[in-house]
Amino acid sequence: MKRLPQMHPFLRDETGGILVFFAMAMVVFLGLMALIFDTGRMATTQSELQSFSDSVSLAAAAELDGGADALTRARAAASALIFDTQTFAQGSTDLSGDEGVTLTFYRPDEMGGFTRAAEYETTSPFRARYVESVVADRAVETGLSAAFAALSQSSAAKNTVSAASVAGLSFEACNVAPVAVCLPTVEFDAKAAVGTSLELKASVNVNSLLPGNIAVVDTLTDALDGLQICAGLIGGALDACLLAARKPETACTGQGGLTISTDVNASGLLQSLDTRLGLFSGLASGLAGSSDFAAAPNVLSGLTTSEGLCVPNLAATGAANLGLPKDDCLTAGSCLMQGNGNWSAGRTEYLRVHFGEADPAPSATTRFEFYKAEVAASAKAGGLVGNVVGVVDGVVGGVVGGLLGSGSTFKPKLCAPPTVADVNRRLMVVAGIDCSGGGLNGAHAKPAVQTYLEVFVLGPSENGLLNVEVSACLGGSCGGGHLETDIRDVVRLVE
Repeated sequence: MKRLPQMHPFLRDETGGILVFFAMAMVVFLGLMALIFDTGRMATTQSELQSFSDSVSLAAAAELDGGADALTRARAAASALIFDTQTFAQGSTDLSGDEGVTLTFYRPDEMGGFTRAAEYETTSPFRARYVESVVADRAVETGLSAAFAALSQSSAAKNTVSAASVAGLSFEACNVAPVAVCLPTVEFDAKAAVGTSLELKASVNVNSLLPGNIAVVDTLTDALDGLQICAGLIGGALDACLLAARKPETACTGQGGLTISTDVNASGLLQSLDTRLGLFSGLASGLAGSSDFAAAPNVLSGLTTSEGLCVPNLAATGAANLGLPKDDCLTAGSCLMQGNGNWSAGRTEYLRVHFGEADPAPSATTRFEFYKAEVAASAKAGGLVGNVVGVVDGVVGGVVGGLLGSGSTFKPKLCAPPTVADVNRRLMVVAGIDCSGGGLNGAHAKPAVQTYLEVFVLGPSENGLLNVEVSACLGGSCGGGHLETDIRDVVRLVE
C-alpha cells in the first residue's frame, strides 16, 4: 500500500514531540512526589509512635523502685499518665497506654545492665528494674498505593509502622559506706523491713555471695577529697580505711552495677566496721587515735560505779553485752537471717542486765531510738563530755526526763568519753543487691543495686556475723534516712 503524498509532510514534522517525553517525565515526577509524601507520612507516624513509646517506658520505669506494688504503679503510670496523638495512621488519633501498648519487665543481668532475653524477664515487683513498651502496629494508607489500587481496581495498599523502647531505673549514691549486702530474699521489701534486724555474714568467698552475705565494694575516688588520712594507701589497707571512716569519701556508685572488692577478706571487713564501737584490731589496728575514726558514744563500753570506779564492760560482762538485742526470732533460731521487728524479750533481758529493769526509752520502738535516748540519759547524768544531747534527735527530750525522774539509782556513765560524740557513728548506708539463684559470682559480676539501706550496727561482730537494724530505706518511694544521704533515682532510656 502506497503512502498518500499528503501524509509525507506530517510524518516528517517533529513539532510537539517533546510533549511525549514531558508526559512520561510528569508521570515519574508525580510518582516520586507521591512516594516522598507517603514516606513522610510513614516517618511522621513512626516518630509519633516512638515518642509515645519512649514516654510510656520512662513513666513505667520510674516506678520500679523495688516496692511490693512497683509493677502495679508502673502499669498505672503507663496507662493513666501518658497521652499523645498520631496524625496519619488509621484509627483513633489519640494514643494512650490503656490500649495498644504491651509492657514487659526485666531484672538486671549479671553486669547490672539490660539484656533482652527470656531468662531476665520477671513478674517480681522487687526485682524488676527495666521495662519494654511495645506499641501495636498502626496502618498508614499511602496515596501512591491507593492510586495504583484504583487503576487496578484492587484494594488500597497499607503500610504498617510500630515502635518499641526500653527504659530502666537505677539508684545512685555518693559517699556511702563501701559495703554491699546480699538481700535476705528476692521478696525483700526495704520499706517494710525498717525496724527489723538482719544477721549478716562476712563472705569468705566473693566468688559465691549468698543471701545474707556482706562484702566490700570497690567505689573509690582518685582524690579522696576530705579524707587525707587514707591518701597513699592501696589495696586492702585503703578499703579498710574507707570502711572505718566516719565520713567515707567514695565515688558515686549504683548506676551500671557495683564492683565487689577482693582486697579485704571477711575478718578484715568486720574488723574495719568494729571501729565504730571503739574496737581496733587486725587490719584496722593502725586507725586508732584519729577523730576520723572516733568511736560512737556507747554507755556500755564502760560503767562508772557509785564509788567512781570504772568497770570496763568488756571485762565485766563480755563483748556480747555491748550490743543491743537482735530480734527475738533470730535469737531463738526461728528466723533465718532477717527478723520480724519483735525484740521485746531481748529488750527485757537487756534492761535487766544493764539498767536494773528501768527503761530509759519506754516510747522508743526501734533500737536506734533506744540507743539515742540511752546516750542522752548518760550525758545528762554527767557521763559524757560535751553536749551530746544536742546532737540527738527524736525521742531524746521526753526520754531523758523519764529516765532521770524514774527514781532508779542506776545512772549509766561512760568511763572513757569518745573523742567525737556522734550518735550517728553506728549508722551506715549500704547497697542491697540480689544474690539469689544459687549465689552471685562477685568477682566476675557487677550486681545492680536493688535498694539502698541505712542500717544501725547493734554491736561488735561475733563469729563472723554482724547484727544490724534497718533504720531506713532510701531511694524510690522510700523516705529519707537519719544521715541525710543523697540518693538519686536515675531513669533513662536504654533502647
